[in-house]
Amino acid sequence: MPEQKISNKSILTPPFVLSLIGALAMIVSLLLPYASVTKESGMRELENVDLGGINSSEVLDPSMVKFATSYSKLAKAGFGSEAIATVTIVLTCLIAACAVLALLFALLRKGVPTLVFGVLAFLLFLAQNWDFSDRGVVPSDTYDWGLGYYVFFLAAVLLAAGSIWMIYAKHALKKAEH
Repeated sequence: MPEQKISNKSILTPPFVLSLIGALAMIVSLLLPYASVTKESGMRELENVDLGGINSSEVLDPSMVKFATSYSKLAKAGFGSEAIATVTIVLTCLIAACAVLALLFALLRKGVPTLVFGVLAFLLFLAQNWDFSDRGVVPSDTYDWGLGYYVFFLAAVLLAAGSIWMIYAKHALKKAEH
């Protein structure tokens, strides 16, 4: 019985797809609601109220990106701390940059850099979560965690699994060639 040779493409496609989905989900989660206003807060009843340079509708279910821009607007209007705004903007931009780099390396089918940038994005995400919870922003009487928060965790798992699988599959292919 002749030995069947499996192509590189068929071996690497499943981990590639998994890594790609994880990286894309990380990026999308930056735009999904990171926090959601609680029913008890009463903020849903506020429509088009100016809250010091931002509209109340902007902060009902803010994404990570919306939090960063809202903090910036509040700081410029003199209603918030510039330091907090800067930390939030920097963390959000670093998370986005690492997620985009993870996506780029996933597209190039490079398991190690995909994993490295995915882990960096996740660690930065955890730092941002700690910052928000330490300051009592989320979770709080006003906000609970939103969909984007949970999607990011799932995305990190998918990206890690796909990139580790990619590393293993490439190693197995090299071993089979020798």
